[in-house]
Amino acid sequence: MNSKRTTYWKLFLIPLFTMLFGMVTGGCSDDKEELQGSQYGYVQFKLYKSASYAKGGTTRAGDLNKLGEAQKVEIEMLYNGASITQTLILNAYNESNAEYGMRSDKLQLLVGDYKVVGYKLLDKLDEVITSISASSDETFAVVSRGLTVKDLTVDVQSRGTVTFKLTKTGLPETRAAGDASYLFKDIKLIDVTVTNTFTRESTTFKKLKVAYKEEYKEHENPDDPNDKYMDIGVATTDSAVWLPTGNYRVTAYTTYRKSGAVETSLETQEVAGEQFAIEDNRLTKHANVPILLSETKEYIKDYIALKEIWEALNGTEWGYYGAGETPGANWNFNKEMDMWGDQPGVTLNSNGRVVGLTLEGFGAKGRVPDAIGQLTELKLLALGSHSEKLGRNMFDQTNWSANMSETQRTNLRMHYRNTFLDYDVREGLSEMIQKSINDDATQKPIRKSNRISLKDVQTGKYTNQITFVSKAVMRLKQLQLFYIGNAPIKAEDICTDWENPASEYAKAYEKENLTWKSMTELTDIEIYNCAQLDRFPDFLFALPEMQLLNVASNTGISGEQLKNDWSKLALSPVGKKLQILYLSYNNLKSFPTDGSLRYMKKMGMLDCYSNEIETLAPFGKEVKLATLTLAYNKIQEIPEEFCGFTNDVETLDFSHNELKYIPNIFDASSVHVMGAVDLSYNQIGSVGGKNVENPETFKGINASTISLAYNSISKFPSDLFRTGSPISTINLSNNRMTEIPEYSLKGKNGNYKNTYLLTSIDLRFNKLKSLSDDFRATTLPYLSNMDVSYNCFSKFPTEPLNSSQLKAFGIRHQRDADGNRILREWPEGISTCPSLLQLQIGANDIRKVNETINPRLWILEIKDNPNISLDVTHLCPYIKAGMYMLIYDKTQDIRGCDTLKQ
Repeated sequence: MNSKRTTYWKLFLIPLFTMLFGMVTGGCSDDKEELQGSQYGYVQFKLYKSASYAKGGTTRAGDLNKLGEAQKVEIEMLYNGASITQTLILNAYNESNAEYGMRSDKLQLLVGDYKVVGYKLLDKLDEVITSISASSDETFAVVSRGLTVKDLTVDVQSRGTVTFKLTKTGLPETRAAGDASYLFKDIKLIDVTVTNTFTRESTTFKKLKVAYKEEYKEHENPDDPNDKYMDIGVATTDSAVWLPTGNYRVTAYTTYRKSGAVETSLETQEVAGEQFAIEDNRLTKHANVPILLSETKEYIKDYIALKEIWEALNGTEWGYYGAGETPGANWNFNKEMDMWGDQPGVTLNSNGRVVGLTLEGFGAKGRVPDAIGQLTELKLLALGSHSEKLGRNMFDQTNWSANMSETQRTNLRMHYRNTFLDYDVREGLSEMIQKSINDDATQKPIRKSNRISLKDVQTGKYTNQITFVSKAVMRLKQLQLFYIGNAPIKAEDICTDWENPASEYAKAYEKENLTWKSMTELTDIEIYNCAQLDRFPDFLFALPEMQLLNVASNTGISGEQLKNDWSKLALSPVGKKLQILYLSYNNLKSFPTDGSLRYMKKMGMLDCYSNEIETLAPFGKEVKLATLTLAYNKIQEIPEEFCGFTNDVETLDFSHNELKYIPNIFDASSVHVMGAVDLSYNQIGSVGGKNVENPETFKGINASTISLAYNSISKFPSDLFRTGSPISTINLSNNRMTEIPEYSLKGKNGNYKNTYLLTSIDLRFNKLKSLSDDFRATTLPYLSNMDVSYNCFSKFPTEPLNSSQLKAFGIRHQRDADGNRILREWPEGISTCPSLLQLQIGANDIRKVNETINPRLWILEIKDNPNISLDVTHLCPYIKAGMYMLIYDKTQDIRGCDTLKQ
């Protein structure tokens, strides 16, 4: 051991020996411990970079690139002429923080003055990085029980930190050819390359996270003087990175999109950013990374076209109405150009291209310009539709997206039907039967429709003033849905010419071979409520793949013209592909009679609701329809070979016509049972009391629900049951029947094979006086609901009561020919009916009720029986508990439950 280290150990061993000797000879003494502790103090060394040290420390030469490379300090000190050397660990929170200084472990020393001779810095392998000799004035003092901090310095590469700000820069044609377009806000990660302006050395920082937000700055909107602020997009890196001191500029970048864990490179560009300076241990905020935007890129050109369309259609006066957007909303172009695509009614894809444009609800006015042809990625173009004011926006994210699923496509195609045409035929049943069905978990609930409500926009009324659409639409090869609605536009002004042949767009597009034959993606067309339309636009006949056509509410087209256009459409190439045709609220008087309908092989849905149709022509059995709506016309007969039907028929609507017979276009023997057939509000039974024209050839109806309400039926339609029609629900209300003879439901030999399926019968508003044995459980074992209210029963018909499934029975308001109340006797034993839950027997003249009513019959309606006397003592606990519903008049003699008097 050298002399210096020997001296050091002597300094500490002598006091230690003295302390131990004192303990042996005299034991522990508090005073001695206090005296010995006061002989020591602590020193801690802090190591700083010379370049950023502000306290006048001596700078020493060193070989460190980063201060954090030093892991230990070996320091040599002089104390009272003796040399002391100690190695201490250096600490910092992390490598980045180490640049701002490191501190050693605390060292306990004897009180006194010390001089630093020198120090060495060691790496993590205890190898010497650098040795530094201290100046003559490098001293420190250790005080009793105190901590002395001594600063040391070393020459280290000077470094500072920097964050980056991405700014938009528009330069002509600066992007490399073939680079994909993308939105500024889509940048989630970025590689940034910076170059030292003096040494020309470059450094690249990889995958820096980018945070985007939208702000604003003062800038008056030229379209709206009240708008004083422009929207801007701001993107910054969210962490600082280190650089050696010097002057730099950003010279390249690579941007990335990120979705979940998937990172996608967007583009790489060389740029010339603004110069920025890096100072030692200082943060330089928001060095500029110029993201190059070009007005010649397609997505920017889309946005320029949007502004031209907005200006051409009187955009400054727009104000949105309807659902889906803020009322009064308008487009705003007081923002950076690459943000122009962010507008109400505009949908962009991941590359910033416009894929959806809906102008419905804004009140557009004027001529759709040639600029529309720039939007070559457009998949949806809606210049108005059948649903601008009613309910939510039909093109919301639920129903439409750039990559539509089959469910979304079906929802859009059925939107008009579901909103204005669709209904549940069972809505015509009595309220009692409807409630019973809805309370039965085994049956499909009866949905309420809007069928009778007012339409979204009344026929002939306009919501916009669009009068022309440029034929530049033919450039939109990706277009799938094209809607025009509620506009004073004429057929000759729809896509037949340029809006301005001298426009730059028209000049450029004129060189292209524009043809509708290339529009193979365009499948769904709507031209709705355009009162000045006097014929189908020509382009409809040229489309190669049209599957849906909605031309409803175009009352300017005459019946004859509409028939001829339909025939022309059927004979065109698209006639074989058309699947859905909406023709409601028009002037059609006759179907095409030239045989053209047989070519419409894929027709599955036909809507002719509310026209003036008198004559139908057949499609033929090869054309199989799933949905047919012929309601509100003047049809007197339906040809037997009218059409075939698919296996998915839900509702066929022939209501509100002048049919004299039940049409013979169905087949009860089919294994496929349709949902419902509505033949209500016709004249069936008016000719000689016949319900079918030829019983010998009548094939029945293969439907589970049939409505024959509001006809002239005087004879029960037994032909339906004779032919084996699989009917479960039948509505025969509001007819002229006075009796239902025996065997009407089962046949004399009991051979009507499907009668047993009947569960619900509505016979209200007839002239019936009794029921035959056909209504017993032997014939109708599953009868659940029956209503014979508003008839002429003087005796309660007990035949249905032995059905084990009967849940609801109605017999209200029985009158004779003079209007006298004729049902007076309570049906004794009604409580023994095994499953009856509801009885409506009001508006009669029931007198004394002697029966103790079973609480299982938990809905009892007895209103408007002025002479009734009923004791409900046994029911009172259930009434109080809310478990029994008695519908009565407070003037009636109801006894045994004070709750009813409250």
